[in-house]
Amino acid sequence: MKNMNNIEYKLDPYWITGFIDAEGCFTVPLSKSSKYKQGWKIYPFFKIKLHKRDIELLKRIKSYFNEVGKVGIYDNYSYYHVSAKDELIKVIIPHLDKYSLLTQKQNDFILFKKIMNLIDKGEHLNKEGLNKIITLKASLNKGLSEKLKILYPNIEVIRPNIIVPSNIDYNWLAGFFSGEGCFFIETSSKGNSVSLRIFIGQHFRDKLLINSFINILNCGSISIYKDFTTYSVSKFKDIYNKIIPFFNEYKIEGTKLLDFQDFCEAAEIVNKKAHLTLDGLNNIKTIKLRMNSLRYKIK
Repeated sequence: MKNMNNIEYKLDPYWITGFIDAEGCFTVPLSKSSKYKQGWKIYPFFKIKLHKRDIELLKRIKSYFNEVGKVGIYDNYSYYHVSAKDELIKVIIPHLDKYSLLTQKQNDFILFKKIMNLIDKGEHLNKEGLNKIITLKASLNKGLSEKLKILYPNIEVIRPNIIVPSNIDYNWLAGFFSGEGCFFIETSSKGNSVSLRIFIGQHFRDKLLINSFINILNCGSISIYKDFTTYSVSKFKDIYNKIIPFFNEYKIEGTKLLDFQDFCEAAEIVNKKAHLTLDGLNNIKTIKLRMNSLRYKIK
């Protein structure tokens, strides 16, 4: 298994896109400024924000993108931030044109790209171009701020229609799981009951994409709660014979790799039925205590 701290290893391009689908954000803030003829400063940027322990992964992503942008730490978070116009237009956007986003985040990228094209042509410097940008921004992410809604009323929100491709690259799925996936161990308060489960969820808008994971991984089930769709696998044979081999080949990266390795260690204990012994059960409980959110607790 590759060393998660080896920043020289270049990540797969589809993995990069899958991770952006999970953790990336395209934003176009506007702020009042008398320095600009139209009275607004436009500051578009692309950003990935993670726990500070994942800063090495962000350095690897920055390395993949030919070192454009910057990586840093703020409070308990690390970030990768690209805001220079040429870097967005010549590096970030071409990557995502070639290796397409698959979630509804592709909508945001399409709108962001249109805004960047307008800025590149200098149209943000005139009233008509600024209105076009604000109209696009109304459909981007959560839309316009209340202040902008007052200043620019009656703007129609239109989001492009995204079609889930018939073939999804497995590296994309590994990148997506590295961001949004969860490897989870459940133990009963009494007895020696142990169950392993993986799951990943998205807004209901991405239900067709999430449903496709059943065919890709040849196992699992879908559940829907309110506006949230979740894919999960809890059958041990499927986890041991399908999920773990899949992610051993198509790598989980970042600190979530530690969760996956712990998950695999627990799966070996269960496969050998050692969890039926007190020592084996205690080993699994110890593994559980160092996984997921518990790994981030400050001691």
